[in-house]
Amino acid sequence: MIVELANYNFMTIHFIDSFSGIITNPVISFILLLVFFVGLLLQVFSSRINVYGILSIIAILLFYSGHFIVSDNSMISLILFILAAVLIVIEIFVIGTLLGLIGLLLLIISIVTVSNNVALYSIFLLIIFIISIITLVILMKKNKNRKIPILSRLILTDNTDAESGYSSFDDRSHLVGEEAVTLTPLRPSGIIKYNDKRIDAVAEGSFIPSDVRVRVIFVEGTRIVVREIKD
Repeated sequence: MIVELANYNFMTIHFIDSFSGIITNPVISFILLLVFFVGLLLQVFSSRINVYGILSIIAILLFYSGHFIVSDNSMISLILFILAAVLIVIEIFVIGTLLGLIGLLLLIISIVTVSNNVALYSIFLLIIFIISIITLVILMKKNKNRKIPILSRLILTDNTDAESGYSSFDDRSHLVGEEAVTLTPLRPSGIIKYNDKRIDAVAEGSFIPSDVRVRVIFVEGTRIVVREIKD
């Protein structure tokens, strides 16, 4: 029994060492990081989770699981990774913040920290950044007439010319306290209707559906912030 337990422990340790040895190989690590970042970029161009997103998640989990075993800074890297993931997820659902960029920066710091080789992995990330930019340019050219789900939530796609009833006020301070109706979803930006005029507005929170009564609570220049009126 003791011999079998010892053999089991030996095999387990051998497997863990072999696994971490494969994952921490610079070539394998570079491939995993490349799959993660490029896969994440390709996922942005889809309205739902796809194979690129799944591969991206698997790649980053493999990368971290292998490096955590041998890293001298595994706890710091783990905290940074979790914090980065939370910020990126918040950015996806709460558009209009800088949390996603902060999360991406923390993720990069976490990757460099967990690697135990700052110089080499900084070069890896620089190369991957260049490849990602090239991939993004190609995707933008191939999908120039197609909406990018995440970006389209930030951009107003409705017509904003005079023929469409759109109005641009120089002084909109008089709108504070006025009621209006959302013509488009506010995610958080969109268009509201006030006295048969279409006006750009921003939701106080992260999202207000279309065809909902709102009240203007703040005006600064051309920026109008509205709050949903709860019945």
